[in-house]
Amino acid sequence: MRIVDPKRKVRRTALMAGAATLLTSLTAAATVPLIQSLGYVVFLAPIPILGIAFLTYLIYRGQQEAEIDRVEDVMRIHLETIEALTLAIDAKDPHSQGHVRRVQAYALELARRMRVPHHEFEAIRTAALLHDIGKLAIPDYLLNKPGKLSDMEYQKVKVHPKVSAEILANVEFHYPVLPIIRHHHERWDGSGYPDGLKGEVIPHGARILAVADAFEALTSDRVYRSRTSPEQACAVIEAWGGIHYDPQIVAVLRAHLSQIVAASDRAARGPVVAITAGPADAERMPGFQPGVAALWSATDPAEGPSFEGLLHRGIAPETGSAQASPGTTEASQARADAPEGRAVPRSVLSDITSAHREVYALYEIAQTLGSSLRLVEILDLVVSKIGQLVPYHTCVIYMLEDTGETLSARFVSGANAEALRGRALRVGEGITGWAASQRTSRFSTTPGLDLAGATIDASEYSTVAAFPLCHDGKVLGVITLYFPKGIPCLDDHVRMMEIIAKLSAGAVFNSTIFAETQESALTDDLTHLPNSRYLRQVFQQETIRSQQAGQPMAFLEMDLDNFKEINDRLGHQVGDRYLAEVGRVLRSHLRERDILVRLSGDEFAAILPLTGFAPAALLAERLQQAVDIFALRVEEGKVARSGLSIGIALYPQDGETFEELMMRADYNMYQNKAARKAARLALAPNIIPFPLKSPGGKS
Repeated sequence: MRIVDPKRKVRRTALMAGAATLLTSLTAAATVPLIQSLGYVVFLAPIPILGIAFLTYLIYRGQQEAEIDRVEDVMRIHLETIEALTLAIDAKDPHSQGHVRRVQAYALELARRMRVPHHEFEAIRTAALLHDIGKLAIPDYLLNKPGKLSDMEYQKVKVHPKVSAEILANVEFHYPVLPIIRHHHERWDGSGYPDGLKGEVIPHGARILAVADAFEALTSDRVYRSRTSPEQACAVIEAWGGIHYDPQIVAVLRAHLSQIVAASDRAARGPVVAITAGPADAERMPGFQPGVAALWSATDPAEGPSFEGLLHRGIAPETGSAQASPGTTEASQARADAPEGRAVPRSVLSDITSAHREVYALYEIAQTLGSSLRLVEILDLVVSKIGQLVPYHTCVIYMLEDTGETLSARFVSGANAEALRGRALRVGEGITGWAASQRTSRFSTTPGLDLAGATIDASEYSTVAAFPLCHDGKVLGVITLYFPKGIPCLDDHVRMMEIIAKLSAGAVFNSTIFAETQESALTDDLTHLPNSRYLRQVFQQETIRSQQAGQPMAFLEMDLDNFKEINDRLGHQVGDRYLAEVGRVLRSHLRERDILVRLSGDEFAAILPLTGFAPAALLAERLQQAVDIFALRVEEGKVARSGLSIGIALYPQDGETFEELMMRADYNMYQNKAARKAARLALAPNIIPFPLKSPGGKS
């Protein structure tokens, strides 16, 4: 593509017309002596020749004007083609859409404030549009990666300025555009890329574009971090003035910061090429005049994170950073004040952005779903990603209960969340239940069919769409979306939701298996009581509660007396049945807040929150009496019966750690076991009352 200056042809045509006029005047003057000597006949002879010359001039002038119009049309088409292609590339990244528009505005305003020559100003205008075209050679997953880039990945990203210049190498620009594009990532100290140029060897336009590009990156949201304010961004760039950036350009940025930011706001309301410099502006722009050198106004960059990391390598987003609200999309609106025929239709760019947003969202869902096994985290992620792709008003994720007959709302986002949370539906009831029973997606434009019995106004919704979560032919739950009034459920929404439902179903299944495995790891298979692993976990929680309340916690260790005789006399199957029944008996005498576990073999333990020694001793007596009178009848004439020895320890009086309390309770239990055995030998009552004070003499 060759861009020429039509105004040069205008000047050439004017010069030719002036020369023709001068020649005519000279010819007329030369004919005066001839007229005096030969008469007026000689004067009339050149008239036809002059008429033909004048007619030729008029024809030539018309052709030149037509050529000027044609060249201007070609230039306009070229610029509009560049703009359209650039915006299409820019729209590929949903997280930096509008980047080239803002960079161009910042760069042109910096150039205007520095009064650069006209040819350089026009070069910066075009280079700002095309500076990132080389990102076509960078995989999208690198450009949109939410985490930090590896060294290998960063090396791949760094080739884009060189690729941009190579793509445009065969384009014959009228202005020095290619050097600006190739070198806009060079650094003042020579540590940049691709050629490692240093100082003023770097093209001046590239140095301006580098500052504009960095300022835009810092003041815009990225997938790996949130935006900073213009003041903060300027301070960061100032800190790197003389290292990464030309200090004179940085000084201009600081001096005219508000005007530069305002220029970006103006550009956001019009087409990319809206900022222009007319002929008068070009005439008033003398050569480049250096500005005041920038001074350090921030801490030494060596003490903080690297600037390349802040701009390009990526850091995790801060907690609480701004996010898109659930159920909203990022569709852009048409610019009302853009000249007709100049701005690219927003709907086209929105389609491009939406397509890449879909790819990125699906990539992130697939990547993140595999990193978590907790159902709550999975459901939260799924709902947040749905909100970026589908304009729902309310999203409810129903999970199938263990009975297989009921669906309950486990996760709700959007409007009427409190009213719908915990709502239960039978399989086959409403649109949601129907989707579960049929294992296929179901839709209805009558949302009231799915909201029967709910205390909300169904008229605020237009459509209900239910997508079952199926894994290996088994229904795990249903994702139900309720669309707001006036917004339909489109085919694209259905297509995306069916993909998301399929991805989510596998993650939900894995989380269910994990929860069951985790529960079995903390549960005794024989008695179905919690095990010793669970006891250690809950002990930490109860000690904190005891500290906060300022009250003791009782720890009971229990052991069945002569249980070995049951196994030897009646067999281990009967012994297992007896242990399970004793666990049921013990549980029936404890409060709801008390924790009963099976330690191992014939040993049990209990934690009694906020309980002193006296009530713990009374409870121990009741437990001993209940076990003593309990008998498991095996067959006629045979029963399984045992006793129970109990040791009590108090937190914090008898110990502050789990091991200390276990040792104290174990010691007291064997003391109690010996006393019970002695009582049986003396034919005394089998129940030994506990003293009102602990064996340590502490209340």
